[in-house]
Amino acid sequence: MARGSPDNNKRPRASLPKAGMDPRLVTLCVGNFVIGTGAMIVTGMLNDIAGDFGLGAASAGQLVSVFALATCVGAPLFATLGSRIDRRLLLAGSLLIYAVMHLAAALAPSFAALMAIRFLTAIGAAIYTPQTAATLPLLVNAQTRGRAISFVFLGWSIASVVGVPLGTWISSTLGWRVSMALVGVMALLVSAAVWRALPRGLYVPPVGREAWGAVLRHKPIMLVVLTTMISSAGMFTVFTYIAPLLRDQYGISGGTLSLMFLAYGACGVLGNAVAASRMDRVTPSRIVQVTLLTSITAMVLWPLAGLGGVALVLLFMLWGVGGFATNSAQQARLVLLAPERASVSISLNSSSIYLGQAAGAMTGAAIYTLAGAGSLHWGAAALMLAALAVSQRARALGCQEQRQQAPQQA
Repeated sequence: MARGSPDNNKRPRASLPKAGMDPRLVTLCVGNFVIGTGAMIVTGMLNDIAGDFGLGAASAGQLVSVFALATCVGAPLFATLGSRIDRRLLLAGSLLIYAVMHLAAALAPSFAALMAIRFLTAIGAAIYTPQTAATLPLLVNAQTRGRAISFVFLGWSIASVVGVPLGTWISSTLGWRVSMALVGVMALLVSAAVWRALPRGLYVPPVGREAWGAVLRHKPIMLVVLTTMISSAGMFTVFTYIAPLLRDQYGISGGTLSLMFLAYGACGVLGNAVAASRMDRVTPSRIVQVTLLTSITAMVLWPLAGLGGVALVLLFMLWGVGGFATNSAQQARLVLLAPERASVSISLNSSSIYLGQAAGAMTGAAIYTLAGAGSLHWGAAALMLAALAVSQRARALGCQEQRQQAPQQA
């Protein structure tokens, strides 16, 4: 609960249909936009970075892995260390770190230096996204929490629509270093905005051994987290290498590549918006089921892209519809399972997203090297199918637990 001034508990909470107009939620959403842009922008610049340093696509793709692994380790670590820090200071500070590291990346003299900087950049992402989700219960009531989480997480989807295509276009015209610098400047501005928007004295419950133990022993939560990891691995098996894939298989690069990312991201925002509008009427687990099936369908049908550009764009858009809505629904799912443990479970879930990214990047690199870019979608489909099976098991256990608790509460 919030600490600080005596009237903290009397502070009005945002209510959703007004959630989109609440300046605090809008600012936090923009922060996720910057974090998402910085995290995903390397994918669209992979060809340019590889060319600049004389590397192959698989080698340059390890920039995604090092960022993801660092964020995976950092998210639960900073959930524990940061639980006693005022949310305003923690979130604004994480964006400041993100800003400084992206500006440093723009000046990296070598690929080794860029790898080290990307590792440090991950500190900002490891703190911001999970701790933003954990902060929302302090700002909104229980009835609107699911839609508020989806709204704030919409920033990631918008990053895929605007940030990544823009970064890809800038990289292809002005160079990847300019794109990195642009993300740094945006993060600096949003850091100041978060500092102004959030009130003082917002604290989540302290996170210690007991909190971690409760979450790690909670089977439905751990299965939801596992679902996130496997689905993220499936997505990034293809997404990490999408730029060289589209170049080598379909001759798409430069401005056309930016348009492809735009189509993907626009459908990601659409999928996330539809999911958000139904989050408090349909269970998040049902939404995850639909979004995973959508992504699996896109991967299974991927060979149809050989029919021509229209087919490729349609498959790309179908993939986008499910991609980002899955993550926002997973966040809401965890809050519903154990709202008092949200700070821990969401940070663990964020770790699993990035662990999945790292695993997907490495899986994709192996498939790319051994079987070629044309086989990436089969690996992605297999992983997403496994995620769907784990998700259904988590749903069954969660329903069973609720039935067992009902007589006790009565």
